Amino acid sequence: MKKIFNLAVAMSVIASSLFFASCGEDEDEEETPKQEQNNNDNNNNNDEGQGNNKPAGEAKTSITAVAGDSYSISNAKLGISGASLSIVDVTGSTVTVTVSGASITIGSANADKSYAIVASDGYVTAASMSDAKANPEKVLFICKANSVLASGTEAANADIKAGAGETTFTKQ
Repeated sequence: MKKIFNLAVAMSVIASSLFFASCGEDEDEEETPKQEQNNNDNNNNNDEGQGNNKPAGEAKTSITAVAGDSYSISNAKLGISGASLSIVDVTGSTVTVTVSGASITIGSANADKSYAIVASDGYVTAASMSDAKANPEKVLFICKANSVLASGTEAANADIKAGAGETTFTKQ
């Protein structure tokens, strides 16, 4: 009987030491900090709620204009690669940009030379909706609602959408 009692005491001592040892290890562990991921909730460059935000440096076909931002724009069909785009001012739906040195104001609210940017003979100019419809193959990008600059392929007008091919914006 004494043998069974001693064995039971020894087992309880071993079991309790294992229990307390395992609890002590949890307290000594340091929590590793988690890295913040770049997702749609914390990316500052929202694309009109379309959920197609990408980290800076990746090419995208539409951007929300923010004064001070700079982009490199490309359109293979128009022969434009790496052109410099700087956003100078954003007021309501009107955006003033500098494209390869030319300062241009466009917007979605005013149809008078304010709907699209057109590349022609190496020059970039503003164009009205009717000009863009007449020359859809030259539309580099448009200004959509809420100061969103977008490739002509995202235009509501079918002729413009099929015209010049995709323009991409790469944040610098």
